Amino acid sequence: MKFSKIIFSVTTAAVVFTACKKIEIKPEGTVETSQAIAKESDVKDVLNAAYSPLAGGSFFGGRFQKVSEYLADAANGAAITGYDGDIVNYRSSPNGGTGDIYKEPYYVIQRANKVMENIGLVTSSTAMMDNYLGQAKFLRAVGHFELVRLFAQPFGFTPDNSQPGIVIKTSSELELGKARNSVAEVYSAVLNDLRDAQNLLPSSNGIYPTKWAAKSYLAKVFFQMNKFDSAYKYANDVITGSSAVFESDTLFVTKRFNNTVSSEAIFYLVNDPNNTRFGGLRNDGATDIGMALPITSTTYNAGIANSNDLRKKWYTSTAGVYGINKYKANPFVLPVLHLTEMKLIRAESAAELNANLSIAIADINDIIIRAYRGTAVLLLPGASAATIKNKVRTERKLEMIFETGDRLQEIKRIGAKGEPSFSHGGAIWNCNGMVLQFPASEFNVNTNFQPNPTGGCL
Repeated sequence: MKFSKIIFSVTTAAVVFTACKKIEIKPEGTVETSQAIAKESDVKDVLNAAYSPLAGGSFFGGRFQKVSEYLADAANGAAITGYDGDIVNYRSSPNGGTGDIYKEPYYVIQRANKVMENIGLVTSSTAMMDNYLGQAKFLRAVGHFELVRLFAQPFGFTPDNSQPGIVIKTSSELELGKARNSVAEVYSAVLNDLRDAQNLLPSSNGIYPTKWAAKSYLAKVFFQMNKFDSAYKYANDVITGSSAVFESDTLFVTKRFNNTVSSEAIFYLVNDPNNTRFGGLRNDGATDIGMALPITSTTYNAGIANSNDLRKKWYTSTAGVYGINKYKANPFVLPVLHLTEMKLIRAESAAELNANLSIAIADINDIIIRAYRGTAVLLLPGASAATIKNKVRTERKLEMIFETGDRLQEIKRIGAKGEPSFSHGGAIWNCNGMVLQFPASEFNVNTNFQPNPTGGCL
């Protein structure tokens, strides 16, 4: 993949470099389009450049996952100090370390918007125009969705989801002075972009997102909303229609993240030519402790409780420090969407709907058989919806540990659904400290921008 080095600033002037020219961006955020993007190859360069921050160190390259784990219930944050220690203790500060996490998804969004604004320059074919537009809408949706999940209270926090979300950006201009959109508005925008993307993107697209990636994110979004009929539909579409194949062999514990793309991968991010990406997911100084983030003894003991569970290979213990080594390999590909997650979504959605229970049982049994091989204790035909749901959640905690903030968002989703749900230390799912605080630069000069409440959780 070709990545142009393009850097946009959300607050100051920036310089854009492409392979052949230098483009000045004015301090107020305007760009002379005729100067900046003049032909189809320029649009392609900007689109390719949107994937760099998506895989960047402050997004899916590591920090996004790490901060999510700080707020969830598996990591051991006792020794974490400074800005990150504040996050662990549910007191993220506007002057703390959240600015990078906040900005990097907006870099993705801005570049996606720039592609959309210049899509008319793509004249080689209608299919190529649709492909570029579909990728841009997919990327913009991912950026907005992941931001709103970290910086706002979850969908379901209020009956109408009128609680403040994030700023929806549909222009590559800076758009100074904008207020936060509601969570309902953000989710609506995300769903609209993903629906468009599924219709525009092809079924096969190399290392770029496909219609199946868009459908997978639709399943994730609807599942986060506890909209189980739609979550089931889209997860089922992906499982039955895409070319992804469930990994069933004994190497699955390493194949999901090694440098050979797993057959389960629906959308994945590749390393850069120098193998420097995803450093935040590894700990090269102590490779047994993934993400340089130890886990609690409770998490460790649960992970290795069954000696027949192949997933115990993900759990390590060195001198009394416990960790996860899912991301030990270097280089590796990073599956952002994979078939195991789709099966988990389909199974729990079916249980919540009390429908298609035989399919749900088969999904969770696939995961159990893979993990335990000949010693698997399967769900029996006729298992109740409640039994299925409980089993899915148990397996999800084991399968998805330290992946894309999954556990934090499960704590929030389950709480928003009306079930008791707590994070580490007994913090309730909707306390103030369970969302990140915006960087001070966002609201110090913008009186329309409302920061998150202060106060913590405990």
